Amino acid sequence: MDSQTPSNDIGAMDKPIMGFCPGLWPVLERNRPILNIDLFWPIKAEDMNDTEVQNRDGDQKGHFPFRDLKPLVSFRNLHVLHLSGMMRSYQPIVWEACFVNPNLSRLTLEMALEPEINDDFKAQCKKIDSDWAYDGSRPCYTEPTECLGGAEGSGELHPRFGSGEYLDRTAMKQAQAAVVKEELPAANKRHLPIQTLTLSNFAVDAGPFFRWFDPERLKEVIFKGSCWDAGFYLPNEMRRVVTVRGPPPKPKPVVARIIESGELKVVTLSKGKVVKREDWDGGEPPP
Repeated sequence: MDSQTPSNDIGAMDKPIMGFCPGLWPVLERNRPILNIDLFWPIKAEDMNDTEVQNRDGDQKGHFPFRDLKPLVSFRNLHVLHLSGMMRSYQPIVWEACFVNPNLSRLTLEMALEPEINDDFKAQCKKIDSDWAYDGSRPCYTEPTECLGGAEGSGELHPRFGSGEYLDRTAMKQAQAAVVKEELPAANKRHLPIQTLTLSNFAVDAGPFFRWFDPERLKEVIFKGSCWDAGFYLPNEMRRVVTVRGPPPKPKPVVARIIESGELKVVTLSKGKVVKREDWDGGEPPP
């Protein structure tokens, strides 16, 4: 791509950048309002026999390198951010980018793989599927004290609970600390600016919504793919004003039935007009 080519026409909502690579950062205008990138990296055939599993930064083979997403923080005018195809967690970078973009209203994070929940923890969780529903009419509990995350702020479930992506309030806290020196309004340093949060293939509890989402801004939480309710609920000031949606019901299967011969008609056309219509007797239709 020519470095002089305007970039606002790529990475838009209807034009995601598939197989995004770090070499594209220089051609993306930093004042763009929308960024939609797919971070899925398929393993190349020539790398299949490579015995090296991780690089020196701990990135698995075939994963978009963690440090190569850091230029995301250099954007300042994002209103919509959509990251899909993620094979590992990038939450420390993602939340920092959210804090420094005060107009960011829509955030979509889509993992490539769903979380794996340990059997002894599944009894405390619910799969967020088309049968799942959040009841915002009930008063909520107090802010949860337990954190299900693994390494501090990693964005991943602790191995005691399973594996996969976890909406991590510790990662949000660390991101907020990283932008304290930024010249941002105090309100933007206190809360994330997000109005619509869409998550796919996450484990989610209540913790982040008590501390890091603004009750006067957050309007909608949407779960897609195969998310897990690991203790999700909203604070009292949010529960009646924030819409929470799970995956839509699956379409009902089409039921076939046997057509009796008496229900079928043989139609004869001449010059585009029907000249004869008769019951089909099951034999060969007339020429």
